[in-house]
Amino acid sequence: MENGFIVKIVGIIFDPKERKVLVGKNKGDEKYSFLEGDLDHGEDLDKCLKRTTEEKTGFTIHNLGSIYAKNCIKEDKQLLELFFLCEATEGEEKLGSNVQEIIWVKPSKIEETIEEKLPSRLREYIINLE
Repeated sequence: MENGFIVKIVGIIFDPKERKVLVGKNKGDEKYSFLEGDLDHGEDLDKCLKRTTEEKTGFTIHNLGSIYAKNCIKEDKQLLELFFLCEATEGEEKLGSNVQEIIWVKPSKIEETIEEKLPSRLREYIINLE
């Protein structure tokens, strides 16, 4: 393994008024996913999360804290994904240059929308937002 972990910061962006979660599609992707970004060397987790969210959605967020971590080992790469619950506090929807589409979804429809089964603890946490 060359450089240790690749760290992905994943934002679960929640609208408490509408009780919905934001998911998106990057250009070229066929499936929706949670919005994520790579943590740059020396970058603070919170700053990475806020930067990535604003770049991809146009929204400024408040980080409510980490809710899940997942370690994946694929071939010669080790990936660490850190999931954070966030609340969009201001801004208007503005798709980033890499983003094709974003939509707000009921928490109970997340797995159906992203076409992926979530780890049980993460799934339970998200569904309880509804």
